[in-house]
Amino acid sequence: MFNLRNSLFSCLAIATLAGISLSANGPTNAQSAGNAATTTVAATTSTKPVKVFFPTSRSQQDFSYVAPVVRRTQTQGVAQFAIEQLIAGPTSQERQQGFRAPINFQGSSNCGRDFKLAVSTGVAKLQFCKQVVSGGIGDDARIKSSISATLKQFSSISSVVLLDRNGNCLNDQSGENRCLR
Repeated sequence: MFNLRNSLFSCLAIATLAGISLSANGPTNAQSAGNAATTTVAATTSTKPVKVFFPTSRSQQDFSYVAPVVRRTQTQGVAQFAIEQLIAGPTSQERQQGFRAPINFQGSSNCGRDFKLAVSTGVAKLQFCKQVVSGGIGDDARIKSSISATLKQFSSISSVVLLDRNGNCLNDQSGENRCLR
């Protein structure tokens, strides 16, 4: 018992000295932050914290407003994991705190899963393999904000391109695939 307590204390001290925070950062709406509750899962030495940004009740008025919750993973594919968690949606406790699921699917997959993700030269291309259901421009903005904030937390990603199941820009009503330019 004594050794376990000393080990935990040592890990916490090392994390503190290294400047590692064991809690989530605040919410975001594009570049600004407001006040919102964040959910933090207890840290362990073998897992990595990953933020997943969800819309909240405030997102009904400010479509780009999203706030983070922290999930933990042991996988090396943290961006893939983060999008999987975004699609899974908030936990029941997170829902009680006002977090909302940004993505709803309809129909079957045309690639055997929910999405494909590729990152190259700072650009993350996320293609959905199922039809993404949208209730209009507010939903479209919440989807884009949630995904962009979730993926841009990683230093290797500076921009995000969202594609529908057919490889066209997600919710681009112009038909010109402007996101690919």
